Amino acid sequence: MNNIYLIYGSDYGLIKREIDNITSGKADVVKYDLSVQKIDELLDDASCISMFGDKKVLVGENALFLTGANTNVNHDIEYLNNYLEDENHDNIVILSVVTEKLDERKKIVKSLKNKAKVIRKEVIDQKDLPKFVANEFKSVGYDIDYKTANYFVNFVGKNVDIILSEIKKMIMYKGDDKNICIKDIDEISSKAFNDNVFDLSDAIMKKDFKKIFECYNDLMVLKEEPIKIIAMLGNQFTLVYQCKLLANEGNMSKDIASILKVHPYRVKLALDTDYMIYELEDIIKKLHNLDYEIKKGKIDKNVGLENFLLRL
Repeated sequence: MNNIYLIYGSDYGLIKREIDNITSGKADVVKYDLSVQKIDELLDDASCISMFGDKKVLVGENALFLTGANTNVNHDIEYLNNYLEDENHDNIVILSVVTEKLDERKKIVKSLKNKAKVIRKEVIDQKDLPKFVANEFKSVGYDIDYKTANYFVNFVGKNVDIILSEIKKMIMYKGDDKNICIKDIDEISSKAFNDNVFDLSDAIMKKDFKKIFECYNDLMVLKEEPIKIIAMLGNQFTLVYQCKLLANEGNMSKDIASILKVHPYRVKLALDTDYMIYELEDIIKKLHNLDYEIKKGKIDKNVGLENFLLRL
């Protein structure tokens, strides 16, 4: 299968989880942001032997050239085509993009579908989240009934990235005890974000900087987890980005809501924001990098989030 993956869908949290699964245990993982870097650089790197003696993993995020979005990066698509044709690759290449659909008119999209392992991460309908939670626990040998899974979702919130984080935390807490009960959730799980988090998101979208730091200070007093705030902001900015791209393609609000499977009011709020497409791309990139650097221990989570807000 050429050791090449293409992962796409509307939920960044699910895409990221898939990338993490593929890269798990790999010592040499290099990330590229293809909204600003060329695919040529990634492929040159993929042709080199890993200095760790293991397979190297090259992750190309924001592969917008596979969608209908405009991009100012001059990618060498022929180079990628040639790379796909050669089936003897030791290193692993992962291309990912947050999008509901790829641009099927492009030859490179057809080539990737023929030569790469394509993984589409569907948006999870909110009514299906308890089943999703139960399956996630079951996949690693833990038992949780539907009623308890539903309680878990209502307790921690409906953000998939946060749900996955809370599942990991619960597994670490339970250890060899494989049965998840409501008492466990009450004791170990973090409650869903309160209104201050959504006020922060709203203030950012309106570019109300005074309100942004009022909300941020309130959240710090309440000891909300910065990683969760970053995940929520990432999802919100991604939604706005997707709405604006689809609107630019001539889609009406009701069509956008149907495509993205979100409430029409959320689409209206997204389209009413003052952010331009290039600004949204830059912010999403910064949030992805911030999340990565915090989880790798390169930056303090509180300092990182505060610096992000200061530079909006």
